[in-house]
Amino acid sequence: MDSEVQIKRIVLDRMERCSICHRDFGPDDIHVISRKPDLWTMLVECDECHARNFVAAVLNDGDPEEAQVALRRLNESALKKTSAEPEIPSEVPPGGDPVTAGDVVDIHEFLRDFEGDFRAMFRG
Repeated sequence: MDSEVQIKRIVLDRMERCSICHRDFGPDDIHVISRKPDLWTMLVECDECHARNFVAAVLNDGDPEEAQVALRRLNESALKKTSAEPEIPSEVPPGGDPVTAGDVVDIHEFLRDFEGDFRAMFRG
């Protein structure tokens, strides 16, 4: 069996689904970024919500610390690219207030235990 297929299968065994939308990952969601004899770095991207995870596979007698450094660099690089993107202007509805961090926490807490019917809730 191809080593890339084997490594992707191992990654899929560890990361079964997206932590954001819970979609099951497949082999096509894993993209190899770099491949060294003892360390592979990969990007696992959800095709549904586009959440991204960087993964390092340490092979044979590879150095786990090297893997941590590689992942840290990938994360820093991704953060730089994200912060370099233009800021999307926020629009406040007429007569409304901007959404605050407290508003987000409140709705998060409400939705965490919500077992009702959204259609009925928003129908009125």
